[in-house]
Amino acid sequence: MLFLDVAVFSATSLLFLLASVALYRVYFHPLAKYPGPFFAKITDWYTVYHCLIGDHHLQLYKLHEEYGSIVRSGPNRVSINTNTALRQIYSVNANVQKSQIYDTYKHFFDVPMSMTMIDRRKHAFKRRINVRALTDAAIKDMEHLMVKNIRLMCQQIQEDIGNREDGWSSSIDITKLISYAMSDIMGEIVFSKNWNVLQSPENRDILEFLPHGVAGVNITGYMPGLLKFNVYKLAARKLVNDVYRFKALAKTQSDWRIAHNHEIKRKDLFTSLMEARDPETGLGFTEEEIVSEAGLLIIAGSDTMATSVVATIFYLLHNHESLGRVQEEVRRSFSEVEEIHIGAQLSSCQILFACITEAMRLTPPVGACLPREVLKGGMMVDGELFPEGTDISVPVYSLHHNEEYFPDSFSYKPDRWIVTSALYGVTEAEVEWAHSAYHPFGVGRSSCVGRHLAYQEMAIMLARIMWLYDVRLGLPSTIGEGDPVLGGLRKRKGEFQTWDKFVSSHQGPMVQFNPRKSEGGIRSNNPTCLQ
Repeated sequence: MLFLDVAVFSATSLLFLLASVALYRVYFHPLAKYPGPFFAKITDWYTVYHCLIGDHHLQLYKLHEEYGSIVRSGPNRVSINTNTALRQIYSVNANVQKSQIYDTYKHFFDVPMSMTMIDRRKHAFKRRINVRALTDAAIKDMEHLMVKNIRLMCQQIQEDIGNREDGWSSSIDITKLISYAMSDIMGEIVFSKNWNVLQSPENRDILEFLPHGVAGVNITGYMPGLLKFNVYKLAARKLVNDVYRFKALAKTQSDWRIAHNHEIKRKDLFTSLMEARDPETGLGFTEEEIVSEAGLLIIAGSDTMATSVVATIFYLLHNHESLGRVQEEVRRSFSEVEEIHIGAQLSSCQILFACITEAMRLTPPVGACLPREVLKGGMMVDGELFPEGTDISVPVYSLHHNEEYFPDSFSYKPDRWIVTSALYGVTEAEVEWAHSAYHPFGVGRSSCVGRHLAYQEMAIMLARIMWLYDVRLGLPSTIGEGDPVLGGLRKRKGEFQTWDKFVSSHQGPMVQFNPRKSEGGIRSNNPTCLQ
């Protein structure tokens, strides 16, 4: 009887405590005045749920459509969907630091990577190392590695075409093909080691567990209590296993690169990690720090760029006018495919770059948010004073679909990025206004240092594909796009669908390739194009 009384008292006390916390967070919390879903105000499990099902970026968009530009997205979190907030929150002088969410990475990798480093001085040091490794000259030196693997990718397409009588390839899942090529390029640029994902299925499971590993880190960041009591090992066992597989991959590649350092003559990105020295202490990276940075380079160099290239191909296949224009531009600019290299001629292909930019607007590789914690003294954003300890952020996908900055925001319109476009008469002020809300690479001190490398690599790959081949949707032609059956914000048929795992997961579209015809015959059969 006594045991029963104690159990009832304990349960009643727990319910009272939970009710009190909920009451405080909804009505008396410093953020109580800001609108948002009831459950989001009470618990971060609301966000965890949407991270688990992969629609965090879509849910934030939905919340802003319902509640306005400022939304309370968690008990201590606020999302702000304006370009002014973008400048204020992520500026170099903003009174913020990275959210404690980022600290979770350290739990798995022992030390933070540069992207997750909260300490500003240490972050600045690590960032400088990556900046020095990605100069224009260094990127130009990497180009032959990009081209080599793009040729191998095109050779696979060509071999597929050779097995068919109608001149078209079979239907190829472009997500897989591009991801394979990007992984091999990343391996060579970072570690001077080709992963051979394009030509062998042996290592392709990497592309499955990498996004899940990143998702595991992201989700536990929103519920750090799971880490303290090791509950995460039970609550998200598959994701956690993939986190440790991600870490093991970074370590094995780092160990291999260090062991073979004496054999490698060129400077790859890993060289900069080994040679890095802190200007104040003179110390280099520890083994744990090298592995941690290697993890960042693996994700940034493969997953995010693959998403952007695939999204560009998806939207070109669903917008034939844009496809025809970019093919015409590339084929007019280069008389042979081997002329396609980093340089002034490639940079002059403004339609090509506009098509990439517009695809990244519609489908940013990191679509949700990059939260920042307000420091002592609070911070004013869009006329609102947010107290110390508040996590504030600007949702990427939501801002990229804000009609104030991007009219007809769900339509693929590369011309919105081209001044004095013949079709739309776009002004310089309109292009600048669009850029003020465009941030797929982040902004401020934490913006992506590899932005220039990413654009060049994507442009070379897409230009070569568009020069060599005519392309069309394969079967099933609906893979990768929205569908009314999916419901909610996934019902738009012309929109490329991604699942938010902090980075993006996706499949399709299915694509068929046909060697481009010209007056001299099939120019893409020139062996120098494919070997």
